[in-house]
Amino acid sequence: MIRFEIHGDNLTITDAIRNYIEEKIGKLERYFNDVPNAVAHVKVKTYSNSATKIEVTIPLKNVTLRAEEQNDDLYAGIDLINNKLEKTSSKI
Repeated sequence: MIRFEIHGDNLTITDAIRNYIEEKIGKLERYFNDVPNAVAHVKVKTYSNSATKIEVTIPLKNVTLRAEEQNDDLYAGIDLINNKLEKTSSKI
């Protein structure tokens, strides 16, 4: 099971944002079931030009998964991060 540590800079992490991140990134568990205490460190930052940067780091036993994305739409950025991490995870 992945435990999430989600932090927001210039943004309040609402339950809706938290649930969306946990739902999307949580699907990666199928790639590393043998890691019982995986922690996903998620940082969401908004800028004055309304762009949002999402960074996700998941340290595992022999590898660290990391991806970042900048997008005007927070939810689209989370989807892009999920796609990047899924591609990387499938290669492990």
